[in-house]
Amino acid sequence: MCNIAILENYSLFCSGIRSVIEETGECKIVFESKTINEFMAKLRSEKPDVIIIDIIHCLDEGISTIKKIRRKTSRTPILLVLSVDYSDFFEEYISLGVNGFVFNDSGANSLVDAIKALKNGGDHFPPRVWQLLKKYLRTKKVPVSIEEKRILTNRELAILKLFCKGYTYKEIGAKLNISPRTVESHKKNIQTKLSVRSTAEMIEFAYQNNL
Repeated sequence: MCNIAILENYSLFCSGIRSVIEETGECKIVFESKTINEFMAKLRSEKPDVIIIDIIHCLDEGISTIKKIRRKTSRTPILLVLSVDYSDFFEEYISLGVNGFVFNDSGANSLVDAIKALKNGGDHFPPRVWQLLKKYLRTKKVPVSIEEKRILTNRELAILKLFCKGYTYKEIGAKLNISPRTVESHKKNIQTKLSVRSTAEMIEFAYQNNL
């Protein structure tokens, strides 16, 4: 018998999961909670084999919820119920120790298969997860290496940092003892080297890549 704990804010959703689980005859729901505080309190006395979280109705995409549960138990498998809209967070969920995903539009058999896999010490990530994760990773901006940072001169880096702080051409020129026209020339060089088209993109690139 597999003991299940569920964190779910919507009773109707939870009743659907309950009916699927109970029909298997192989699983038992030991407790259900609507809030993370209630869930953590029950987790002190109950030892479920699998934890199911409806991530769709959690705050901050469920990141803080997962972290709290993982601080309490690092071994109990966690299964997330989610949608494709959360694909940007798949990488972080997995790094936090989540063991499986089930999409909210999946059938009952997918949920049962996922529970069995986690109970037996395995993971459950449908092929669609890897397709979405691969797409996300390929479009995510890659951090700039030390070598790539060196394509900017010290003067260009200084100018870039001042643009990030909101200074104008004239203010940057005054700080560095150069003309606003020279600042503009440096800025064009920076944009060319970083392959960005506007000041906004240049600043965004700088912040995302710790320049």
